[in-house]
Amino acid sequence: MSKEIAVRSGIVSERIEKNRVKVKVLHDGDCGNCEGSCSGSENLLANDSFEVTALDTLGVKEGDRVRVEIEPRSFGKLAAIVFGIPAAMLLGGLGIGTLLSNLLFSGGYSKALQGGTAGLLFLASLGGLVIYDRYLSATSSTRAEITEFLDKNCKAAVR
Repeated sequence: MSKEIAVRSGIVSERIEKNRVKVKVLHDGDCGNCEGSCSGSENLLANDSFEVTALDTLGVKEGDRVRVEIEPRSFGKLAAIVFGIPAAMLLGGLGIGTLLSNLLFSGGYSKALQGGTAGLLFLASLGGLVIYDRYLSATSSTRAEITEFLDKNCKAAVR
């Protein structure tokens, strides 16, 4: 199964770095009826838009209307990471806690060791997810790229 690159239109809202900008991407990517006025974009930006950080290879300015290519992410993979890893660590912690409690204790501390080990591994997995999220955030600009100008200076439509 191949990933299809989404091609959308949007308006540059701000420059982050020399080669990265934030683009308000319009939900409706078809600009076939556009006559270069950007007047219809104001209502679309208020209702059906999202913001993406894009790689700027053309030298756009704030307010320019551009075409953006966005590489989609696999939501199945992300769901497995977000829900599967913490659940597996929780169950693994219970198993490791049970094994350790059987080896070390036969008294009242066995349940506490099971719960403590499960909770510790669960929290460690959440910490790992935060680090992974920061990694994805740092590399998200490579997912979207500005490919062409549609209109210059549509600043009135940017909110």
